[in-house]
Amino acid sequence: MLVKKLIPFLALAVFLGGCTIGAPVSTTVKAADGGIWKSADSGKTWMQTNDVSTTKGKVASIASVDVRKVSLDPSEAAAMYLSTEKNGVVYSLDGGASWQQFKKLKFDKIRKVVVSPQSKCVFYVLLDTYVFKTDNCGRDFVNVYYHQKTNVVLTDISIDPVSPNIMLMGTSAGEILKSVNAGQAWVTSYRVSGGVIKDILFDPRDSRVVYVGTDKEGIFKTTNSGDSWRSLGEGLKSYIGSQQYQQLIIDNATPNGLIFISKFGMLRSSDGGNTWNIVDLLPAQRSATILTVAVNPKNSNEIYYATSGALVKSVDGGKTWSSRKLPYSRLTTAIIINPETPATVYLATELAQQ
Repeated sequence: MLVKKLIPFLALAVFLGGCTIGAPVSTTVKAADGGIWKSADSGKTWMQTNDVSTTKGKVASIASVDVRKVSLDPSEAAAMYLSTEKNGVVYSLDGGASWQQFKKLKFDKIRKVVVSPQSKCVFYVLLDTYVFKTDNCGRDFVNVYYHQKTNVVLTDISIDPVSPNIMLMGTSAGEILKSVNAGQAWVTSYRVSGGVIKDILFDPRDSRVVYVGTDKEGIFKTTNSGDSWRSLGEGLKSYIGSQQYQQLIIDNATPNGLIFISKFGMLRSSDGGNTWNIVDLLPAQRSATILTVAVNPKNSNEIYYATSGALVKSVDGGKTWSSRKLPYSRLTTAIIINPETPATVYLATELAQQ
């Protein structure tokens, strides 16, 4: 199988005059309300932050770009990387005040971007069947991996925050792949039978501990950097619907803290997933699908989650909740809390899939 060629080095593809990256030019279409929204007051007020840097001083925007995921540079929270559905990697180096687009890979569907904790100019870009790496801040990319089975999709990739040569990657075939040399070579660390790998999460307190969420087979955990794995299904079996995975996040402010979203609802663990506690939601929200969740990295009591029409927040660990209507018509794909200034919160959006 031939290695995919990179898109030629072209000028930044934005449409000016109030239009957006990748969108047909039109003066009659209502302004898009998507892209990235930012709050500087813990979600009380919101504003779109979608301006694109241009060389001619005209207005351009990412307001109609479908954002799949948002990644922060672990050494510089103001550096944000958007994985988009059709517009490659869009990034900001100033906390969302302005955005740019990498000239290579700019028409690709991106699944995730991960930045090395040792160097902000080294990062990896995950596509459906390829992984590209740059060591010069995106001026050039090289292909470091491609899956030989074209029907298998690469689903997630993560870097060990302490030992960045160690990386883990998941696939739609249930494979957990591991590299110990910064992506140069990969081996199968584990295979989940009948499952799709959704999320791979290194514990920042002990990076030997990694959690892997799957679509139908529950959550798996390693405590030795992937040398062996075990299922956390025993502690979840009494929660009907918990096998239907939505999202797992690490609660950085609580040792061994996790928040798990599934068809069951919201569960929390303070012992690394051995046992779980139910988090009661607002009655009106219990039947709503939780699209994404986030917790303040400095305060475990401050939790946000989004449904199709609302942003819901708790400041007491889920005992009580307040709900606010979202300022846009799109779906929320990510809630990002700035780890340095947690009052700064971002919402990423996409159009509902037809």
